Amino acid sequence: MSNSQNNIRDKVREKWAKTITFVSIVVIALGGINDSWDAVEKMSNFTLSQFTDIPSHNKLEHIYIRSSKAVLEEHFGAPVYIKEDVDGRSIEYYSDKRFILSAVTQDNAIVAFLVFPKQGFKPNTSEHSGGNALLEVPFNHLSVNDVRVNDSPSVTYYLEANLGGEFSRLYQSVSGFSETLGPLDSETRSMLKKISDRLIMGKNSDKEIINLRESIVPNFYGYSILGIGVLENAILTLTEFRLINS
Repeated sequence: MSNSQNNIRDKVREKWAKTITFVSIVVIALGGINDSWDAVEKMSNFTLSQFTDIPSHNKLEHIYIRSSKAVLEEHFGAPVYIKEDVDGRSIEYYSDKRFILSAVTQDNAIVAFLVFPKQGFKPNTSEHSGGNALLEVPFNHLSVNDVRVNDSPSVTYYLEANLGGEFSRLYQSVSGFSETLGPLDSETRSMLKKISDRLIMGKNSDKEIINLRESIVPNFYGYSILGIGVLENAILTLTEFRLINS
């Protein structure tokens, strides 16, 4: 955790010290020391979640490729939505106040995942090939070696596999743009439709992809050891997104 995050944590703890102390005294009187410390920790975590992004960042820090799928429920609780792909891999969705996590699991391990940040949340993307500025600059700042485009009533998105990243020898960085996280303007929708149509017909779409990558900024990201094809099913449709956020 950074020094700035630690400073925020200390300030919040100090601000709520009197309230937490009062709760501790009450719990000690009613049930004992151990219960008191549990109450202090829960009160502190609740306070941090209300006033900072620290708990959300902490959750994401525990999720990485090839880790046990058990860490998902350990840090997020039960998934809010589950489905399977055609190869029997489980796709599980976890909801946080500041993002939605979509995890693909196989043989009890996380083999790919996507993070869909909600408005105002800036996740730590330093390990991604796009670095800390990943979600702030257009796609053309990234190196790319594979793309997927979908244009349909269920959801329209652009997805690409990126070269590089801190752990590129272990897994691949992924970035994308989905209309579930923000409305599409008519020009962007037209470009995505044209690329999708050309890819379906087997036509070269390099020029169109270059133009698109210069004009839009990623609004979600992730990592995979199975390429990006497996992640297409992990991208929320508009209906799924509304269901999870209802």
